[in-house]
Amino acid sequence: MKHWESWNLGQATEYLGMRITRDHKKRVITLDQTCYAEKVVKRFGQENCKPVTVPLPTRYNPRPNSNQDESNATHRSRYQLVIGSLLYIMLGSRPDIAFMVIKMSQFSSNPTEECLQKVLYIMRYLSSFQDLCILYSGYGDQNGLCTYSDTD
Repeated sequence: MKHWESWNLGQATEYLGMRITRDHKKRVITLDQTCYAEKVVKRFGQENCKPVTVPLPTRYNPRPNSNQDESNATHRSRYQLVIGSLLYIMLGSRPDIAFMVIKMSQFSSNPTEECLQKVLYIMRYLSSFQDLCILYSGYGDQNGLCTYSDTD
């Protein structure tokens, strides 16, 4: 603030569509995109859909479009809009959908109707669990952030 004109607006409560909540007594910070997720789910007509408990059906293996002319511009554009919205949510606060969204984004240039239905299935999952968030806790045995990974 000594070198550039700036203002101290206090602690951040929102950043790029992510809500930041602090609990100083518990030493916890949460990040969520509930409002953005609600807008996206509504935009693609999935707000009153049947809830699902997994991001994609078990053992679903997407296949590339064998017919290069099958995907028209409108279909491809809708698919890319859904994937883009899911990518933004995934990168911000929803790593639980990361694998599926990345897998389905590989078909953005020529998606099949089945691919579109599956990304809308991911949207249904998002609609079912809109209130999930990332929680950072100041307590614990580890020094720093502890992560886990499955090599698959």
